[in-house]
Amino acid sequence: MNQAITDFIQSKSISLNSQMAYGYDLQQFLDSVKGDINPQSLLLYQQSLLELTVAAQRRKLSAVNQFLYFLYEKKQLNHYYKLQPLAEVTSFKKPLQQEDLSLLFAESPWKDGQLIALLASQLGLTPREMAGLTTAEVQLDFQVLTVVRCQSKRVLSLPKAILPYLEGHLSGVYLFDKKGRTYSRQWFFNRLTEYIQSIGKPDWTAHKLREQYILGQLEQGRTLDQIAKQLGLKSSASLEQYR
Repeated sequence: MNQAITDFIQSKSISLNSQMAYGYDLQQFLDSVKGDINPQSLLLYQQSLLELTVAAQRRKLSAVNQFLYFLYEKKQLNHYYKLQPLAEVTSFKKPLQQEDLSLLFAESPWKDGQLIALLASQLGLTPREMAGLTTAEVQLDFQVLTVVRCQSKRVLSLPKAILPYLEGHLSGVYLFDKKGRTYSRQWFFNRLTEYIQSIGKPDWTAHKLREQYILGQLEQGRTLDQIAKQLGLKSSASLEQYR
């Protein structure tokens, strides 16, 4: 598939800088889908772009869509997929409103998916942040959790309600531990999907649950700047839609 990127770029009359930009975006895309292009992997890729501005999403998806069409024309794909920015799609929906999240605290056999949902809705964590959490960074005695990302560190207070759900995940190196290694984003997507379907809320994606955290913080009187800091964002620009 890497050769397909080279062939695609060579088929276009573009500058060297544009070639490098296309190459970077498409390599990032292939790394995300792990070379397996299907509706589920494409949705996971789209969700990975949600922290970007709509303009940035459009730029990356433009490159990906051209590449997908190239693969389809070359008969390397049996179906032509065309992706749209998820943020753009949701902007036409009714105004965001808080959901009743009490379902998330009910007893469930889907322990991993339930904890993923709780961390997203109660702390605003992304699956990528969850994947990197070590058990040493979860301190139940002090009710704090430390998130390390891109050489930055933030310490979050743990709501008492989620402490019991964390206790059963502290036996390995990572909070979600795969014999001392981390799980893939696909694994997080699958576990959350299993869980939210089991409670009859298939639209409660990781992104939607994170939105619920933001709405809850606004309800408590937090400013967008304060919420951006809690989420580890460099600015509150991407949160303006919640104002």
